[in-house]
Amino acid sequence: MANTESINHAVIEALNARDFAALAGKVHEDVLISGIGEGMDNGRAALRDRLARHFEAFDESYGDALVMSDALGNNVAIRLTARGRSVAGDAYSKEKILLLELEDGAITRIAFFTGS
Repeated sequence: MANTESINHAVIEALNARDFAALAGKVHEDVLISGIGEGMDNGRAALRDRLARHFEAFDESYGDALVMSDALGNNVAIRLTARGRSVAGDAYSKEKILLLELEDGAITRIAFFTGS
């Protein structure tokens, strides 16, 4: 069983610190990425590039994490409050869901979903 609390904290801390190297250390080399920019992509380099572009456009931080997982801890959904400021300077606070799929302790999929 994966330690979902440890993974949750590590991922959220890395995102908030813009520590893409720390996050890359938690993901599989062929990690599947969606919900960060347009379309889907895979790989650590693509994840770093997508996150860098996202945080350049939206100065966003995450808090109020509620972690939900399946019985084995291989599928983790984290409900977050995303607080940020767009390039236009507009402040926002909205709910997002961060989905992590895990295999052998590594994140194999990372996806963001935004509520309407």
